[in-house]
Amino acid sequence: MKESLVQWTLLNNQAYLSKCLSFPISKKIGQEITTEFGRLDFILENNRQQQLIVELETILNSSDKLNYCFNQVLNYRNVRFVEDTRYCILYAKETSKANISKVEKFGKENDVLIRSYSLNATKELYSETVERLSLNVGLALPNPKNYTICFLRWLNKILKPFSDFQKQKLTYDEIFSHFTGRTNFNCYKRLALDFEMITEQDDIYSITSYGKNFIDNFSPFVFQNSNVSSIDLTNEQKRLLLKILTNGNWDGKIHKMNIYWFLRFLEVTNGDWLPKRFPFDQDKLEITRGLFKVSYSFQTMQQFLNWCCNYCEELGLVERIKSTTTYDRLILTPLGVEVNNIFSMDLLLKKSRMNLSFKYSE
Repeated sequence: MKESLVQWTLLNNQAYLSKCLSFPISKKIGQEITTEFGRLDFILENNRQQQLIVELETILNSSDKLNYCFNQVLNYRNVRFVEDTRYCILYAKETSKANISKVEKFGKENDVLIRSYSLNATKELYSETVERLSLNVGLALPNPKNYTICFLRWLNKILKPFSDFQKQKLTYDEIFSHFTGRTNFNCYKRLALDFEMITEQDDIYSITSYGKNFIDNFSPFVFQNSNVSSIDLTNEQKRLLLKILTNGNWDGKIHKMNIYWFLRFLEVTNGDWLPKRFPFDQDKLEITRGLFKVSYSFQTMQQFLNWCCNYCEELGLVERIKSTTTYDRLILTPLGVEVNNIFSMDLLLKKSRMNLSFKYSE
């Protein structure tokens, strides 16, 4: 288990981390903080404003790793943000007894706290943490599914034929009139079905009341541009899509579920990283695989996360902070927080209905 994955697990389980450190955590001050004396793994604070700077290690199984750890901590002693600051090495207790003795000796000689955690217990805790943070509240939710759809604004293209033909029901040839490939069409159709814009039966496509409302709010540029998919959604279209997204109808609506899972991803990762390219860090891939319960490759996962991010940006649910590194950061907007809360409340209501007990009426 890589150190970054261990750190993520421990920081998401502060009761266990407090016990390991013998330090009652009030809050996390920061993590992976870059200073002129090295990068600090994380800093914690208790309710008396005492701070603990922690050097996290997995198994200290070599002299080189031990020496690197010791040098890091000695450098950290030059860093403090409050007067009452302590320094700590937190290592995996699966380390050999001989090296444990060396760590303990270093701590005594340099006034550094030495604490340990169980790597095996942390592996189990990781699985429990991913399950807890997925917030599916006991419901059997479908896993996310990757489609080659990059933007919600592509709904303009699949719905425009209803406006062109001025009909509420279209044949396959009519609705296909703006497309050249069946695979591409099927992806657009899936998007329109998931957002309840159309219904399909025996190659007859009927527009819904939602679809009519979407067309009524087309941007004027839809009728002036040959590349309809490039036209941004209007504010009225965004409001409509938000209404559909939060209407509680999840059954078979894969793209709505994808947005739900992406918001779960932001909660699990705190929005700290969105991979801009592939491959990216293996431990981050494992976090997302565990959350989504999929076995996506680096490329598929990177594409899925970025496409879902596009949807959320279009709807005003997230803001993307671009960087020159491998990862961008994400922030939930107030609207995103509200939609996220609606998702959670809707799932709780569904679970309550599912588990409703009638014993008190007997």
